[in-house]
Amino acid sequence: MTTELRGLPREIVAGSGWHAFTYRATNTSGKVIASLSASMELWSWDRKNLENETTKYVTVQWYNPGAHRWEALPADYGYFAETRNLKPRAFAEASLRLKIDAKAPAGFGGAFQTGFFSDRNNTCGYSAGAYYYFDVLAAGSKPTTGEDSEGTTTRPGKAVTAAADKPTPQGGLSELPATGELATTGSSSSTPVLLGVAGAAVVAGAGAVAVARRGRGRDSR
Repeated sequence: MTTELRGLPREIVAGSGWHAFTYRATNTSGKVIASLSASMELWSWDRKNLENETTKYVTVQWYNPGAHRWEALPADYGYFAETRNLKPRAFAEASLRLKIDAKAPAGFGGAFQTGFFSDRNNTCGYSAGAYYYFDVLAAGSKPTTGEDSEGTTTRPGKAVTAAADKPTPQGGLSELPATGELATTGSSSSTPVLLGVAGAAVVAGAGAVAVARRGRGRDSR
């Protein structure tokens, strides 16, 4: 199973409105994936003071196709939707968007994505998740690049204060239907990020970020 973010800008100007991007989960195995729970978290910091988390200025939403509306991502661990019975070579995509309030100071942000999956033999695990970093530019600034952020396993050290496991989803997630299927060549228009690390190690890092955030008592949404 691979998961990735597609189209998240490397630079976002505060007060510039909504920016659309996509979460994609792809079944690269030869078996049906019975369930895939999509997860994404996002946060930001002040560039002049890395102890100052500025996530309160960021709004992140995903489009719930069943309810036909935009909804906020959950604050805890970021599980927001579930895809069921995903066939080999099939993928599911979720539309997301974010905006940063004009009051946000210049800084940087990061998003972490992963997915918890299980097959019909009750084999389960996490996809090899990744962090996606972007610069927050002060209101009125002009972007210097139109590039998208690329996935990496490098963690934001300032946010990590303790190791913690990311819990498995508890059910009750909104349904995310399958969107399409990979071409017969075995590749999509943008090859999913394949990371040479154990997914569990990356997931533990995400859990640490979540613990650090909750420890400060801040609701980032």
